[in-house]
Amino acid sequence: MKHSIIVSAVLLALAGCSQLPQQTPAPMKKVIEPVVAPEPDLVENEVLNDNIAQAQATDFGHIFIDRDMSFTGTLPCEGCPGIKYHVNLFQDGKFEARQEFIDQHEVNLVKGTWLLEGRVIHLMSQQAKIPSFQFVSNNKVVLLDEAGKPVVSKDNYELVRSNDFIKLDTSMQMLGMYQVVDNNAFFTSCSNGEKSSVAMTQHHIPMLRNYQTDKNLNGKAVIATMVARQSPKEDKMLFVEKFEQFWPGATCPDKLNVAKVQGIVWRVERVKFIQVPQHYNLRMLFNDNAKLYGFSGCNVFNASYSQSSNLLKVNPLVSTKKYCAQSNYYESNFTQHLQMADRIELNGDKLQLFHNNEVVVEMRPALN
Repeated sequence: MKHSIIVSAVLLALAGCSQLPQQTPAPMKKVIEPVVAPEPDLVENEVLNDNIAQAQATDFGHIFIDRDMSFTGTLPCEGCPGIKYHVNLFQDGKFEARQEFIDQHEVNLVKGTWLLEGRVIHLMSQQAKIPSFQFVSNNKVVLLDEAGKPVVSKDNYELVRSNDFIKLDTSMQMLGMYQVVDNNAFFTSCSNGEKSSVAMTQHHIPMLRNYQTDKNLNGKAVIATMVARQSPKEDKMLFVEKFEQFWPGATCPDKLNVAKVQGIVWRVERVKFIQVPQHYNLRMLFNDNAKLYGFSGCNVFNASYSQSSNLLKVNPLVSTKKYCAQSNYYESNFTQHLQMADRIELNGDKLQLFHNNEVVVEMRPALN
């Protein structure tokens, strides 16, 4: 009996321990998915809104041009491989820039003043139109389109600031009238008609001697080709860096009306289907005395020719015998097809040489 009472008490105690209060499960929180606005498709060169550039510029608060700065880069160009830019901003509010059109042998040197509006830098000049840029960081600017907005494109439209200030390269390929009067040399550019004095330097002296010792040149104005740089001073004096050659009998071409074959220095642009890089300077001249001569990229050449109406016959060339690995391919193709030409035609500003009714050489007037 005593054992039964003990067992019952134990069972009651266990039963009491098992009756724990029921726990109510915590309510589940509703997860709200963020609404993502669909991104519009980008159209090349399109700016979505005016805040694009401000969103890009995150590493600076204000722009200060408190020292001289250099920005360089190559920007896309319609109809050429690109335009090399070198822009120098001076802390006194002035700027200078060099635009070099790759493979077109065209260089613009521009000076003017700059105006900073927020992060937009305007380059103002009476010489030429220079685009505006916008700072996207302290060390980078992006080109602005005609609407004043940053260009958005897969291509690069940015100029990068150099660590050190870089002096502008003012050397250019030039073609124009050279003349010596009272031992003072002058050069008048065919591209812009600007007349400059030529400094008496070591690279100019051989050019001067060549001119003065040739009785057919001395005292006369003659077309010359050379590489020269212009003085940054107001006198704009030219410093010859490389003399190429004189072109007796040539004149500056009329850019608006090319009406003759003879007396113009022609720049070779194409030989059959081969585009000739402009920096090789393949050029030639037909003069009025049934002679032609020129530069074929490495060697100078001359020959006699005969023309009757549009029919042409070029006799074998006489040429120097230098070998230039880089230009040899273009030189050999040009000289070969020049001697094959049997017809000549002036179409607009293009001079075309034919062989069996196929264009084999195409040229335009050289301005530099």
